[in-house]
Amino acid sequence: MFNTHQLGIKFYKKSELKHIYVSLALRTFALTLIALFIPLYLHVEQGLSLNETLGFYLFYSVIIALATPLAAKFASKFGVKHTILLSMPFYLIFVALLSAFPYYHFSLLFPAGFAGLAIAFYWIGMHILFHHVSDKKHRGEECGKRRAFMVLGALLGPVIGGLLISYTSFKILFLFAGIILFLSGGILLLNKENHVKYGFSMRRIIDKDQWKNSIFFASRGTGVIAEGVIWPLFIFVILGDYITLGIVGSALSLFNALAAWVTGKYSDHSNKRTIIRGSSIFNSLSWFLKAFVTTPFHVFGVTILGAIAEGVWIAPASAMEYDKAKGDIVGYFVSREIFICLGRIFMLIFVMMLGSLKGGLILQGFVSFASFLF
Repeated sequence: MFNTHQLGIKFYKKSELKHIYVSLALRTFALTLIALFIPLYLHVEQGLSLNETLGFYLFYSVIIALATPLAAKFASKFGVKHTILLSMPFYLIFVALLSAFPYYHFSLLFPAGFAGLAIAFYWIGMHILFHHVSDKKHRGEECGKRRAFMVLGALLGPVIGGLLISYTSFKILFLFAGIILFLSGGILLLNKENHVKYGFSMRRIIDKDQWKNSIFFASRGTGVIAEGVIWPLFIFVILGDYITLGIVGSALSLFNALAAWVTGKYSDHSNKRTIIRGSSIFNSLSWFLKAFVTTPFHVFGVTILGAIAEGVWIAPASAMEYDKAKGDIVGYFVSREIFICLGRIFMLIFVMMLGSLKGGLILQGFVSFASFLF
Protein backbone atom coordinates (compact mmCIF):
# COMPACT_ATOMS: atom_id res chain seq x y z
CA MET A 1 0.00 0.00 0.00
CA PHE A 2 1.29 3.45 -0.90
CA ASN A 3 1.63 6.07 1.81
CA THR A 4 0.95 9.75 1.13
CA HIS A 5 4.60 10.44 0.27
CA GLN A 6 4.73 7.58 -2.24
CA LEU A 7 1.50 8.72 -3.87
CA GLY A 8 2.90 12.24 -4.10
CA ILE A 9 6.05 10.97 -5.83
CA LYS A 10 3.97 8.87 -8.25
CA PHE A 11 1.75 11.86 -9.13
CA TYR A 12 4.81 14.09 -9.59
CA LYS A 13 6.45 11.59 -11.93
CA LYS A 14 3.26 11.33 -14.03
CA SER A 15 3.20 15.12 -14.26
CA GLU A 16 6.85 15.08 -15.33
CA LEU A 17 6.11 12.48 -18.00
CA LYS A 18 3.30 14.60 -19.46
CA HIS A 19 5.59 17.60 -19.70
CA ILE A 20 8.29 15.44 -21.29
CA TYR A 21 5.80 14.17 -23.88
CA VAL A 22 4.66 17.70 -24.79
CA SER A 23 8.23 19.04 -24.86
CA LEU A 24 9.35 16.18 -27.11
CA ALA A 25 6.38 16.73 -29.43
CA LEU A 26 7.23 20.43 -29.85
CA ARG A 27 10.93 19.72 -30.25
CA THR A 28 10.31 17.01 -32.83
CA PHE A 29 7.91 19.27 -34.72
CA ALA A 30 10.57 21.98 -34.82
CA LEU A 31 13.32 19.62 -35.93
CA THR A 32 11.22 17.86 -38.56
CA LEU A 33 10.42 21.21 -40.10
CA ILE A 34 14.04 21.28 -41.22
CA ALA A 35 15.76 17.91 -40.57
CA LEU A 36 14.29 16.10 -43.57
CA PHE A 37 15.36 18.93 -45.85
CA ILE A 38 18.85 19.71 -44.50
CA PRO A 39 20.63 17.12 -46.70
CA LEU A 40 18.85 18.60 -49.73
CA TYR A 41 19.51 22.13 -48.55
CA LEU A 42 23.22 21.38 -48.57
CA HIS A 43 23.38 19.11 -51.62
CA VAL A 44 20.76 20.64 -53.93
CA GLU A 45 20.29 24.25 -52.82
CA GLN A 46 23.89 25.05 -51.87
CA GLY A 47 25.50 22.84 -54.51
CA LEU A 48 27.69 20.78 -52.20
CA SER A 49 28.90 17.45 -53.51
CA LEU A 50 27.54 14.24 -52.03
CA ASN A 51 30.74 13.66 -50.05
CA GLU A 52 30.75 17.24 -48.76
CA THR A 53 27.15 16.83 -47.60
CA LEU A 54 27.92 13.53 -45.91
CA GLY A 55 31.07 15.09 -44.44
CA PHE A 56 28.86 17.61 -42.64
CA TYR A 57 27.10 14.73 -40.88
CA LEU A 58 30.38 12.94 -40.27
CA PHE A 59 31.85 15.86 -38.35
CA TYR A 60 28.55 16.35 -36.51
CA SER A 61 28.66 12.70 -35.39
CA VAL A 62 32.26 12.99 -34.18
CA ILE A 63 31.33 16.05 -32.09
CA ILE A 64 28.42 14.17 -30.49
CA ALA A 65 30.77 11.36 -29.46
CA LEU A 66 33.33 13.78 -28.01
CA ALA A 67 30.79 16.02 -26.27
CA THR A 68 28.64 13.29 -24.70
CA PRO A 69 31.03 12.60 -21.76
CA LEU A 70 31.25 16.36 -21.15
CA ALA A 71 27.45 16.58 -21.15
CA ALA A 72 27.34 13.72 -18.63
CA LYS A 73 29.78 15.57 -16.38
CA PHE A 74 27.61 18.67 -16.62
CA ALA A 75 24.46 16.66 -15.82
CA SER A 76 26.02 15.05 -12.76
CA LYS A 77 26.96 18.46 -11.39
CA PHE A 78 24.12 20.79 -12.42
CA GLY A 79 21.17 18.44 -13.00
CA VAL A 80 19.56 16.87 -16.02
CA LYS A 81 17.05 19.62 -16.84
CA HIS A 82 19.77 22.22 -16.92
CA THR A 83 21.64 19.92 -19.31
CA ILE A 84 18.58 19.69 -21.58
CA LEU A 85 18.02 23.44 -21.46
CA LEU A 86 21.67 24.14 -22.28
CA SER A 87 21.20 22.24 -25.54
CA MET A 88 18.61 24.78 -26.74
CA PRO A 89 21.04 27.68 -27.39
CA PHE A 90 23.27 25.27 -29.30
CA TYR A 91 20.32 24.29 -31.48
CA LEU A 92 19.39 27.92 -32.09
CA ILE A 93 22.96 28.82 -33.07
CA PHE A 94 23.01 25.80 -35.40
CA VAL A 95 19.77 26.94 -37.07
CA ALA A 96 21.01 30.54 -37.33
CA LEU A 97 24.30 29.45 -38.92
CA LEU A 98 22.49 27.29 -41.50
CA SER A 99 20.30 30.25 -42.36
CA ALA A 100 23.34 32.55 -42.74
CA PHE A 101 25.46 30.09 -44.73
CA PRO A 102 24.34 31.23 -48.24
CA TYR A 103 25.39 34.80 -47.41
CA TYR A 104 28.72 34.27 -45.66
CA HIS A 105 29.93 30.85 -46.90
CA PHE A 106 31.82 30.01 -43.71
CA SER A 107 32.97 26.48 -42.99
CA LEU A 108 30.12 24.05 -42.38
CA LEU A 109 32.15 22.66 -39.50
CA PHE A 110 30.70 25.48 -37.37
CA PRO A 111 26.98 24.60 -37.70
CA ALA A 112 27.84 20.88 -37.62
CA GLY A 113 29.75 21.41 -34.37
CA PHE A 114 26.89 23.25 -32.67
CA ALA A 115 24.42 20.60 -33.86
CA GLY A 116 26.62 17.92 -32.32
CA LEU A 117 26.80 19.79 -29.00
CA ALA A 118 23.02 20.21 -28.99
CA ILE A 119 22.39 16.52 -29.58
CA ALA A 120 24.92 15.43 -26.95
CA PHE A 121 23.58 17.66 -24.18
CA TYR A 122 19.93 17.09 -25.01
CA TRP A 123 19.88 13.31 -25.13
CA ILE A 124 22.12 12.65 -22.13
CA GLY A 125 19.82 14.87 -20.07
CA MET A 126 16.63 13.42 -21.53
CA HIS A 127 17.69 9.78 -21.17
CA ILE A 128 18.59 10.21 -17.50
CA LEU A 129 15.42 12.20 -16.80
CA PHE A 130 13.18 9.69 -18.56
CA HIS A 131 14.85 6.77 -16.80
CA HIS A 132 14.19 8.49 -13.48
CA VAL A 133 10.51 9.36 -13.99
CA SER A 134 9.39 6.30 -15.97
CA ASP A 135 7.92 3.21 -14.30
CA LYS A 136 9.70 -0.07 -15.07
CA LYS A 137 6.42 -2.00 -14.96
CA HIS A 138 4.86 0.28 -17.56
CA ARG A 139 7.99 1.34 -19.42
CA GLY A 140 6.96 -0.27 -22.70
CA GLU A 141 3.73 1.71 -22.69
CA GLU A 142 5.52 4.89 -21.63
CA CYS A 143 8.19 4.47 -24.33
CA GLY A 144 5.41 3.86 -26.84
CA LYS A 145 3.65 7.04 -25.77
CA ARG A 146 6.91 8.98 -25.87
CA ARG A 147 7.58 7.75 -29.38
CA ALA A 148 4.00 8.45 -30.43
CA PHE A 149 4.14 12.03 -29.13
CA MET A 150 7.46 12.57 -30.87
CA VAL A 151 6.17 11.17 -34.14
CA LEU A 152 2.83 12.97 -33.90
CA GLY A 153 4.86 16.13 -33.41
CA ALA A 154 6.59 15.20 -36.65
CA LEU A 155 3.32 14.53 -38.47
CA LEU A 156 2.84 18.06 -39.81
CA GLY A 157 6.47 19.16 -39.65
CA PRO A 158 7.64 17.79 -43.01
CA VAL A 159 4.53 19.03 -44.88
CA ILE A 160 4.69 22.52 -43.33
CA GLY A 161 8.44 22.58 -43.94
CA GLY A 162 7.94 21.65 -47.59
CA LEU A 163 5.28 24.35 -48.00
CA LEU A 164 7.45 27.02 -46.36
CA ILE A 165 10.38 26.14 -48.61
CA SER A 166 8.21 26.12 -51.74
CA TYR A 167 6.32 29.36 -51.04
CA THR A 168 8.74 31.38 -48.85
CA SER A 169 12.37 30.44 -48.24
CA PHE A 170 14.70 28.32 -46.15
CA LYS A 171 15.40 31.44 -44.07
CA ILE A 172 11.75 31.69 -42.95
CA LEU A 173 11.73 27.95 -42.29
CA PHE A 174 14.79 28.17 -40.03
CA LEU A 175 13.32 31.14 -38.13
CA PHE A 176 10.01 29.36 -37.49
CA ALA A 177 11.80 26.19 -36.37
CA GLY A 178 13.96 28.17 -33.95
CA ILE A 179 10.92 29.72 -32.23
CA ILE A 180 9.19 26.36 -31.73
CA LEU A 181 12.43 24.82 -30.50
CA PHE A 182 12.77 27.53 -27.86
CA LEU A 183 9.20 26.85 -26.64
CA SER A 184 9.91 23.13 -26.31
CA GLY A 185 12.61 23.83 -23.74
CA GLY A 186 10.35 26.15 -21.77
CA ILE A 187 7.80 23.38 -21.18
CA LEU A 188 10.28 21.53 -18.97
CA LEU A 189 10.46 24.54 -16.64
CA LEU A 190 6.88 23.83 -15.51
CA ASN A 191 8.49 21.34 -13.13
CA LYS A 192 11.53 22.53 -11.21
CA GLU A 193 14.88 20.79 -11.45
CA ASN A 194 14.61 17.55 -9.46
CA HIS A 195 18.38 17.26 -9.05
CA VAL A 196 18.62 13.72 -10.30
CA LYS A 197 22.37 13.37 -9.94
CA TYR A 198 24.58 10.36 -10.50
CA GLY A 199 28.29 9.96 -10.03
CA PHE A 200 30.15 9.70 -13.32
CA SER A 201 33.75 9.00 -14.20
CA MET A 202 35.21 9.10 -17.70
CA ARG A 203 36.97 5.80 -16.98
CA ARG A 204 33.63 4.02 -16.73
CA ILE A 205 33.11 4.37 -20.47
CA ILE A 206 35.71 1.68 -21.11
CA ASP A 207 34.08 -0.71 -18.62
CA LYS A 208 33.46 -3.92 -20.57
CA ASP A 209 29.99 -4.22 -19.01
CA GLN A 210 28.97 -1.08 -20.89
CA TRP A 211 30.04 -2.60 -24.20
CA LYS A 212 27.81 -5.68 -24.18
CA ASN A 213 25.18 -4.10 -26.38
CA SER A 214 27.61 -2.11 -28.53
CA ILE A 215 26.69 -3.70 -31.88
CA PHE A 216 23.00 -3.07 -31.30
CA PHE A 217 23.64 0.55 -30.33
CA ALA A 218 25.85 1.02 -33.40
CA SER A 219 23.00 -0.30 -35.57
CA ARG A 220 20.79 2.42 -34.09
CA GLY A 221 23.33 4.94 -35.37
CA THR A 222 23.46 3.54 -38.89
CA GLY A 223 19.66 3.67 -38.92
CA VAL A 224 19.63 7.35 -37.97
CA ILE A 225 21.81 8.20 -40.98
CA ALA A 226 19.99 5.85 -43.34
CA GLU A 227 16.60 7.32 -42.49
CA GLY A 228 17.52 10.96 -41.94
CA VAL A 229 20.18 11.54 -44.62
CA ILE A 230 20.49 8.77 -47.21
CA TRP A 231 16.79 8.08 -47.76
CA PRO A 232 15.77 11.76 -48.37
CA LEU A 233 18.66 12.24 -50.80
CA PHE A 234 17.81 8.98 -52.57
CA ILE A 235 14.08 9.60 -53.08
CA PHE A 236 14.22 13.32 -53.91
CA VAL A 237 15.31 12.44 -57.44
CA ILE A 238 12.18 10.26 -57.75
CA LEU A 239 9.72 12.65 -56.07
CA GLY A 240 11.12 15.83 -57.55
CA ASP A 241 9.77 18.43 -55.09
CA TYR A 242 9.83 19.36 -51.42
CA ILE A 243 6.06 19.18 -50.82
CA THR A 244 5.83 15.54 -51.93
CA LEU A 245 8.91 14.72 -49.87
CA GLY A 246 7.20 16.34 -46.89
CA ILE A 247 4.07 14.25 -47.44
CA VAL A 248 6.22 11.10 -47.44
CA GLY A 249 7.76 12.21 -44.14
CA SER A 250 4.33 12.83 -42.63
CA ALA A 251 3.03 9.46 -43.81
CA LEU A 252 6.00 7.80 -42.13
CA SER A 253 5.24 9.70 -38.92
CA LEU A 254 1.54 8.75 -38.86
CA PHE A 255 2.00 5.01 -39.28
CA ASN A 256 5.04 4.96 -37.00
CA ALA A 257 3.14 6.71 -34.19
CA LEU A 258 0.13 4.41 -34.39
CA ALA A 259 2.28 1.27 -34.35
CA ALA A 260 4.42 2.51 -31.44
CA TRP A 261 1.43 3.54 -29.32
CA VAL A 262 -0.36 0.20 -29.74
CA THR A 263 2.71 -2.01 -29.38
CA GLY A 264 4.12 -0.14 -26.37
CA LYS A 265 1.28 -1.09 -24.03
CA TYR A 266 1.10 -4.63 -25.38
CA SER A 267 4.83 -5.19 -24.89
CA ASP A 268 4.59 -4.67 -21.11
CA HIS A 269 2.64 -7.93 -20.89
CA SER A 270 4.54 -9.88 -23.54
CA ASN A 271 8.04 -11.00 -24.41
CA LYS A 272 9.71 -7.79 -25.61
CA ARG A 273 12.60 -9.65 -27.20
CA THR A 274 10.24 -11.73 -29.37
CA ILE A 275 8.50 -8.56 -30.61
CA ILE A 276 11.83 -6.89 -31.35
CA ARG A 277 13.18 -9.83 -33.35
CA GLY A 278 9.98 -10.43 -35.28
CA SER A 279 9.54 -6.77 -36.30
CA SER A 280 13.24 -6.42 -37.17
CA ILE A 281 12.75 -8.93 -40.01
CA PHE A 282 10.16 -6.68 -41.64
CA ASN A 283 12.24 -3.60 -40.83
CA SER A 284 15.19 -5.18 -42.63
CA LEU A 285 12.99 -6.12 -45.59
CA SER A 286 11.79 -2.53 -45.91
CA TRP A 287 15.38 -1.28 -46.25
CA PHE A 288 16.20 -3.80 -48.97
CA LEU A 289 13.05 -2.73 -50.85
CA LYS A 290 13.89 0.96 -50.41
CA ALA A 291 17.12 0.42 -52.33
CA PHE A 292 15.16 -0.52 -55.47
CA VAL A 293 12.27 1.96 -55.57
CA THR A 294 11.78 3.72 -58.89
CA THR A 295 8.36 5.43 -58.67
CA PRO A 296 6.51 7.64 -56.15
CA PHE A 297 4.08 4.75 -55.59
CA HIS A 298 7.01 2.52 -54.57
CA VAL A 299 8.30 5.24 -52.23
CA PHE A 300 4.99 5.56 -50.39
CA GLY A 301 4.56 1.79 -50.18
CA VAL A 302 7.93 0.99 -48.63
CA THR A 303 7.71 4.09 -46.41
CA ILE A 304 4.50 2.79 -44.86
CA LEU A 305 5.90 -0.74 -44.48
CA GLY A 306 9.07 0.57 -42.85
CA ALA A 307 7.16 2.98 -40.59
CA ILE A 308 4.92 0.22 -39.23
CA ALA A 309 7.80 -2.23 -38.73
CA GLU A 310 9.95 0.39 -37.01
CA GLY A 311 7.00 1.57 -34.90
CA VAL A 312 6.33 -1.96 -33.65
CA TRP A 313 10.04 -2.38 -32.91
CA ILE A 314 10.84 0.93 -31.23
CA ALA A 315 8.69 0.79 -28.07
CA PRO A 316 9.88 -2.59 -26.69
CA ALA A 317 13.46 -1.89 -27.85
CA SER A 318 13.53 1.48 -26.06
CA ALA A 319 11.98 -0.02 -22.93
CA MET A 320 14.66 -2.73 -22.84
CA GLU A 321 17.36 -0.09 -23.30
CA TYR A 322 16.12 1.74 -20.19
CA ASP A 323 15.63 -1.51 -18.25
CA LYS A 324 19.29 -2.38 -18.85
CA ALA A 325 20.42 0.95 -17.39
CA LYS A 326 21.37 -0.27 -13.93
CA GLY A 327 24.17 0.63 -11.57
CA ASP A 328 26.21 3.25 -13.39
CA ILE A 329 23.25 4.90 -15.15
CA VAL A 330 25.19 7.79 -16.69
CA GLY A 331 28.05 5.57 -17.86
CA TYR A 332 25.54 3.31 -19.57
CA PHE A 333 23.92 6.15 -21.51
CA VAL A 334 27.27 7.73 -22.39
CA SER A 335 28.46 4.40 -23.78
CA ARG A 336 25.17 4.02 -25.66
CA GLU A 337 25.49 7.44 -27.31
CA ILE A 338 29.13 6.90 -28.26
CA PHE A 339 28.37 3.60 -30.00
CA ILE A 340 25.39 5.17 -31.77
CA CYS A 341 27.82 7.81 -33.05
CA LEU A 342 30.24 5.13 -34.19
CA GLY A 343 27.38 3.58 -36.15
CA ARG A 344 26.63 6.94 -37.74
CA ILE A 345 30.29 7.37 -38.67
CA PHE A 346 30.56 3.86 -40.08
CA MET A 347 27.51 4.33 -42.34
CA LEU A 348 28.71 7.72 -43.59
CA ILE A 349 32.24 6.51 -44.38
CA PHE A 350 30.81 3.42 -46.09
CA VAL A 351 28.59 5.50 -48.42
CA MET A 352 31.34 8.04 -49.08
CA MET A 353 33.82 5.32 -50.03
CA LEU A 354 31.27 3.42 -52.10
CA GLY A 355 29.80 6.55 -53.68
CA SER A 356 26.36 4.96 -53.64
CA LEU A 357 23.27 5.92 -51.66
CA LYS A 358 21.68 2.62 -52.68
CA GLY A 359 24.60 0.78 -51.09
CA GLY A 360 23.87 2.51 -47.78
CA LEU A 361 20.22 1.41 -47.86
CA ILE A 362 21.24 -2.20 -48.57
CA LEU A 363 23.79 -2.08 -45.75
CA GLN A 364 21.08 -0.92 -43.35
CA GLY A 365 18.98 -3.92 -44.39
CA PHE A 366 21.73 -6.21 -43.11
CA VAL A 367 22.57 -4.11 -40.07
CA SER A 368 18.93 -4.20 -38.89
CA PHE A 369 19.45 -7.83 -37.91
CA ALA A 370 21.64 -6.59 -35.04
CA SER A 371 18.39 -6.54 -33.05
CA PHE A 372 18.80 -10.32 -32.64
CA LEU A 373 21.89 -9.63 -30.51
CA PHE A 374 20.08 -7.37 -28.06
